[in-house]
Amino acid sequence: MKRVMRIVRLAACSTSLLALAALCAPAFSDEPAPESVAALRACSDLVAKNEKTGPSPPDELEEKAGAEGRLAAAAEAARHSPASCIGVWSTACIQKAGNMSNAVLNDCYDQEAAAWDKRLNAAYGQASSRMEKDALENLRKVQRAWIAWRDATCRQPYLVFQGTMAGPMEAWCKLDITARQAIWMEGWLAR
Repeated sequence: MKRVMRIVRLAACSTSLLALAALCAPAFSDEPAPESVAALRACSDLVAKNEKTGPSPPDELEEKAGAEGRLAAAAEAARHSPASCIGVWSTACIQKAGNMSNAVLNDCYDQEAAAWDKRLNAAYGQASSRMEKDALENLRKVQRAWIAWRDATCRQPYLVFQGTMAGPMEAWCKLDITARQAIWMEGWLAR
């Protein structure tokens, strides 16, 4: 009888652990939320509009020399830069949640990362279909090396801090690096 009770308790604990694991699992899926995709698109469209209608940011010969001139030029250039859209969805998501718990940060960063990853994959597919053999082989090498670099880079917070704060740091890292790679890859479509 003791053995049966022990098995029942172990089964109950296992079931409880599985339920707890399901609750703690991130909401991130491979398919991004439509809202995150729409937010990235709206920001990218605004950048494209600024590029067409607004004055071009000053180049190195035109900007005022020194720290203030550099920062002013960078602020103007941001209106024309797709990289300025990094964080557009996750910031709104965090603000909507009304707190900055690790769970909220992880979820919001993961949702936006999924949207950027979708853009990266689409751009990679389009770019690779337009490239000749040598360029395509190199692009594949670049992507493989980039994935290894991203994973190693974003693992660093956990290796340094080994605590709960490492989770949001890793999630932001994956978002930021994936977004920058998507933007880089989309640049090959304009050629």
